[in-house]
Amino acid sequence: MNFFDIAIILFAFELVFKKFISEKIFVISLVLSSITAFIQVLVVGYKWQYMPIYIIILSSAISHTFGFKFTNKIFKAISFMIFFTLFITSTLLIYFLPIPEFTIENKIYSVGYEEILISVDNREQPKAFYELSNLDLSGNRELLVDLYYPSDGESSSIQLFKDSPSNWGETVVKYLNRTWGINIPTFLLSHLNLSYFDLVADDRKIDEKFPVVVYTHGWAGEKIFATDQLLTIASQGYIVIAIDHTGLSMFTELPSGTIFNTGSTEASSKVFDVMYEMSIDIENTLEYLNKNNLVSDLSVINIIGHSTGGGSAHLYCLRNKCETLVLQDPFFVPVISEYGGIVLSSPTYFIYSEDWYRGNEDINEMSEIEVYRNYLTSSYVGSTSEKYAKGFYLTDSAHYDFVAFGAISPLTKYTFLKGSIDYADSLKANNRFNLEALKQSEITTDNLVIKIDK
Repeated sequence: MNFFDIAIILFAFELVFKKFISEKIFVISLVLSSITAFIQVLVVGYKWQYMPIYIIILSSAISHTFGFKFTNKIFKAISFMIFFTLFITSTLLIYFLPIPEFTIENKIYSVGYEEILISVDNREQPKAFYELSNLDLSGNRELLVDLYYPSDGESSSIQLFKDSPSNWGETVVKYLNRTWGINIPTFLLSHLNLSYFDLVADDRKIDEKFPVVVYTHGWAGEKIFATDQLLTIASQGYIVIAIDHTGLSMFTELPSGTIFNTGSTEASSKVFDVMYEMSIDIENTLEYLNKNNLVSDLSVINIIGHSTGGGSAHLYCLRNKCETLVLQDPFFVPVISEYGGIVLSSPTYFIYSEDWYRGNEDINEMSEIEVYRNYLTSSYVGSTSEKYAKGFYLTDSAHYDFVAFGAISPLTKYTFLKGSIDYADSLKANNRFNLEALKQSEITTDNLVIKIDK
């Protein structure tokens, strides 16, 4: 909790129990609570968890201004119970559904941040994307990219999405409801616009060359879905590039308007084409950053891909040199259908959710763990897939334990989106796995990260 949280709760407590304090103290509490709430909304942003407390403050201000008081004891008791219930409700919401705040542990560098708009003038919108979204099939491809980099600046908690014209969290809920036929209340994630990240406010880059890590998200994912992990990677001396695959991502806020995903995999005429075009997005992004000198050295490229992004990462590395490939629950069945197998061209580290490892994913007849066990080969001369494919799974996890849903709302741990593993544990395991894989060092196994025997 920050200063505003504590102050508003204390002032509201005094307003609720006003019969136990003097009129002077009540008036002071009313004035201070009104000022604090106004400054909080103005400086920090609206927080839906505080709505019951805002009602208490507003009701108290109106009743005090117009001298309205209940004389009947029953009405007084009812009024007190309503205010008390509102106070308890708001307090519980603040405690159990806090505004997510992502911090970096054991960082070597602070992390700077920049969002970049890329316009690919010589590439029309691919069918693979416009058939899944509200993209206009005419025009050139546009991509939004997040750039995280080591910095020598002073970091602080910054809201990346505060100024977004649409409510990012509600967009997530609406997509989930539409795609999975569920009915999650939109307010549960409305506070996502206020997520805090440990970043440098200015853009002071360190004049050094660092290896590059590209993050490619999964179906209807977002470039910010693994920001908690990407910040940690950047803090250890990597430049991290996270790409929004426009039309596939949940939504992308372009200057020309909002592009949002409208369909599930069934809406795609060919899922493999989606992955292939995603791999072209990676090429376009790196070409743009190189051409505009936004990244000083692109000689060492590592890629982290989640789900469909895992398939696109593999396809990119088939055509381009990759140092290391880290795959989180990669969706490879469409690649098998197209090529008949997976030929590894880079040292590749697989980490599966326990659901996918156990073969519980029923989207396809073939499970992804069958792909890992039976369809991997290596393009290295004299090598075997066992040498260049390292497989592991994350205990008690589901497909979305590789993204930050656990911090967005603790309630998500009770849905099909996540396994029973705690968010803090999954983040710790993911961070450790990512960094060890990127360094191509021995993966630490424990009760969270379990090795898969081929």
